[in-house]
Amino acid sequence: MTEDAAFFDRALRRVDRIAVALAAAAVIAFLVREGWKGALGCGFTSAASVYNLRRLKAVAAGVGGDDGGGAPSRTGSAVALGMRYLILGAICFVIIKFLGVSLAAIFAGLLISVAAVLAEIIYELLFIR
Repeated sequence: MTEDAAFFDRALRRVDRIAVALAAAAVIAFLVREGWKGALGCGFTSAASVYNLRRLKAVAAGVGGDDGGGAPSRTGSAVALGMRYLILGAICFVIIKFLGVSLAAIFAGLLISVAAVLAEIIYELLFIR
């Protein structure tokens, strides 16, 4: 593995760990702020966000023709990728409509992967030479 590939692998592992840590912190914050319903909504959407981040990494590896192990990877079709977002939207609608979870809890969970990537960018700017 080249030095550049190892650097990017470490960065992707850090993004995963940061995303999981941020998700746990957000769920705890919404448990304290809004109770179990807010924590449930934030937890579900955080899990969906982390799952989506991992799937997007797999798609990116597939576009490059490599899953990291040297063998060509299998990625879902464009229809499967689109269906994932439709299903997530429908589940979020049900959570908001029938459980009464706040939009803040839903959006906080959905933005976990964005926050993790931003935190990794800041980390690299401050600590990587």
